[in-house]
Amino acid sequence: MHSPNLDRFRDYLRSRGLSAALLANPATITWLTGYAPPIQTGPSPFDGGPALIWFHNGDLALIVSDMEAPAARAAGAEVRDYTGYTIEQPLACTERQIEALRSVLRPHASLTGAVAVEINWLPAAMLGPAQESLPNATLQPQDKSLETMRVIKCADEIAKIRAALRLCDLAQADVKASLRPGLSEIELWGGMKARLETGAGGRLPILADLVGGSRTAEIGGLPGSYALQEGDPVIFDVVPRLDGYWGDNAATHFVGQPSPELQKIYNTVRDALYRGVDAVKPGLRARDLDSLLRNAVRNAGYEPYPHHSGHGIGVTYHEEPRLVPYNDMPLDAGMVIAVEPGIYAPGVGGVRLEHALLVTPGGCEILTHHL
Repeated sequence: MHSPNLDRFRDYLRSRGLSAALLANPATITWLTGYAPPIQTGPSPFDGGPALIWFHNGDLALIVSDMEAPAARAAGAEVRDYTGYTIEQPLACTERQIEALRSVLRPHASLTGAVAVEINWLPAAMLGPAQESLPNATLQPQDKSLETMRVIKCADEIAKIRAALRLCDLAQADVKASLRPGLSEIELWGGMKARLETGAGGRLPILADLVGGSRTAEIGGLPGSYALQEGDPVIFDVVPRLDGYWGDNAATHFVGQPSPELQKIYNTVRDALYRGVDAVKPGLRARDLDSLLRNAVRNAGYEPYPHHSGHGIGVTYHEEPRLVPYNDMPLDAGMVIAVEPGIYAPGVGGVRLEHALLVTPGGCEILTHHL
């Protein structure tokens, strides 16, 4: 359990006059409890829906299928489980989760006032039973506010992010050492992923761009059959999840020696990245950091990149603060952000470089060590 986050959440409910909460976002559940719902194979046919949390007077009940109950209990949560997989009767996971939800809410039928709910994540099948079980309460959506609460990480979260980022650094080193002409993108990916999972001791959900040659001018994409050639740039942006928390870094490697123009682009992007790193501190607005990075690229004579300049990482791989032109959110100590300028030149190739940073009271700490 993440006790500091539970304390903050309890204070949040109290400050807004909310009497309880019904939570359904997997990211919020990990943020509060440390329990990480599995995502490697997508939604399970043996779950009625996402795990649910009922939070009242500081007490938390986690509603999950019996298949997930051991992992949820290992996080320290009180668990109310329901039958998921069975060969004794037809699968009726949604109906069983609804009944489990009703049994948790039934003792609170007299509750009045507003109850926080993550309405964007609560399945439609659960909404009616929740309202019926709390006839005197009003369900009040709180999705955006809870997402914003997650931007400041507690010590346990920072430790988990550091561990995920160590995997990113290992992956970058593996790809760099494996590059050779004739190797396909998918072969490069397969070898890296196998060695990374072996090092981690288990399967890892991983999001990634891995593209070589002219494909790098298209920003990114999944690895394919393209065979690398001498002088090719290779963009590798790797985002693994470990223990419920995501890492993220990116590098552009070269197969042998890059062309003079690609070397110039690389140096420009690297200069922009470290200008951004030097500028990071509490109070700096996300949009101003975004502008600094884009202007560094523009002033060097290149077209600014069409994607974000960075983003927060934690229980999701892209969260606030988003480093984009519209965002007035100020940086604050305890945020973990990825900063990722790039240049993508048609007919030449592309370069993207990315560091993950912990915002500190006096500036920032670089958490990745691959560049």
